[in-house]
Amino acid sequence: MPASDETNKAVNRNEALLTEILKILDSLPSIVPFKDKIEEYLNTLRSAMLGLRSPRIMVIGRSRSGKSSLINAICGLKVAEVSDTKPETGEAEWKDYHHDGVDLLHILDTRGLQEAEAPRKADSAKDPFDSIMQAVNKKCPDVVLFICKASEVHSGSQKDIDICTLILMEIKNKYKRELPMIGVLTKCDEIAPPKLTWSTNDEKKNRNINAEVKNLYGYLQQREKLRFHIKEVVPTVAYAEYEDGRNGLILPDEDYRWNITKLVETMIRYTPRETRSSFARMAHLTEFQLTAANTVVVACSGLSGVVSAIPIPGAAIPAVIAIQTFMVMYIGWLSGREFSEQTIKDFAVTGGVAAGADAGMRAIADITLKFVPGLGSVLSAGASTIATKGLGDAAIAYFLNNGKAHS
Repeated sequence: MPASDETNKAVNRNEALLTEILKILDSLPSIVPFKDKIEEYLNTLRSAMLGLRSPRIMVIGRSRSGKSSLINAICGLKVAEVSDTKPETGEAEWKDYHHDGVDLLHILDTRGLQEAEAPRKADSAKDPFDSIMQAVNKKCPDVVLFICKASEVHSGSQKDIDICTLILMEIKNKYKRELPMIGVLTKCDEIAPPKLTWSTNDEKKNRNINAEVKNLYGYLQQREKLRFHIKEVVPTVAYAEYEDGRNGLILPDEDYRWNITKLVETMIRYTPRETRSSFARMAHLTEFQLTAANTVVVACSGLSGVVSAIPIPGAAIPAVIAIQTFMVMYIGWLSGREFSEQTIKDFAVTGGVAAGADAGMRAIADITLKFVPGLGSVLSAGASTIATKGLGDAAIAYFLNNGKAHS
């Protein structure tokens, strides 16, 4: 599902905001201090705006290694078809993950490498490599997950690594990007001693899992062309039962997933800065959401102060209001809401009444303070910074902290 018209309009308006801020900064005298800090603020906002695009994950692995199960485990609902016996995925295709109608994540589910028989679903490509490249030519991934069944690290994985290397080199040639790759050990519950419901305190099992993690990482590091790409190997269990139908939720009593949050955190750490907030939003990782929100609040507060320092009464009001609007909509977006003006309306009516009133007084303060001889611009900048920071903290409390003030 593509982003709504309202979201697209809001994104376009805020991209134009950056241009307007740059124009304002160009009008300032060359002796204005903190130029480097201003540039840092602008880069933070630019990254946040670019991050509104959903992240793209490519999943590569051998047939029956658990690729589709892993995709479902990451999303927390059934977005990929899973077969208990035969290969399921045919043509490599980008699958979109939505939550409450919002586009959150794009995943490239691919045919299994070294498949012994054709998958159930038809594919016009002659082999898995061609199938994957057809999809990659449509969109460039942000991160690659190389999947290997924990019990098969020493069984034919070298051929899988050969094919993966060719794919990464083709992507590098086409898009000029060195994609991060994360190795994923799947079906770790089958490692000796095998148990469906198992304890991570089992010393023997942990020792065996850690050994296979080191073995797979070692195999990948042996390839000179992969050394820059491979970041970590994360062991996982992706098995869960889901409600019937597409986008069926995980049945609470049938959730056997393990280490999936660690995998998502690893993806966030090694993907481009612009996509990290989308990952955190998709996986509902509050710690990462709060980090992203606070970073944007600091940048918006700083920019509001800089813009308000312009010694022309009232000139900064439209720019400051636009900065504050973007900040609130972005924090709401992190929580899973649509990036639109409706989000800020909901906040103003229910969650941010006091902060909204304070921000409204900012416009009056801007004009009044600038008439104070000698100190007008300085006082106005300080008031703008404080007001924007207060508004951002209120938005964080409302959208991400369940109404509780953020410390």
